[in-house]
Amino acid sequence: HKSDTVVLVGSGGREHALAVALARSPLVNRVICCPGNGGTAGESDGFSRKIENAEGVNGKQDNETVVALVKREKADMVVVGPEQPLVDGLVDVLAVECPGVRE
Repeated sequence: HKSDTVVLVGSGGREHALAVALARSPLVNRVICCPGNGGTAGESDGFSRKIENAEGVNGKQDNETVVALVKREKADMVVVGPEQPLVDGLVDVLAVECPGVRE
């Protein structure tokens, strides 16, 4: 199954490493980091051209922001890096608000 667009939730070094790993996959065309960081914004070589920071999220990664981004970008999959969004129920909200999106 091809996953054209992946939203990656988080802004730390772990998420940067996840973004690079996802971008290396031939199954992924685009990795949108929400909110991302300076490192993910600066990726521009080879496979890393697939990585970008989400626009218009103002550094947020709350449930409402992520759901709006997933819908706007028509993401095929969401990867959650940090624990807090999981604790805040992001996966449950995505299941209701974005049916068909793989978490």
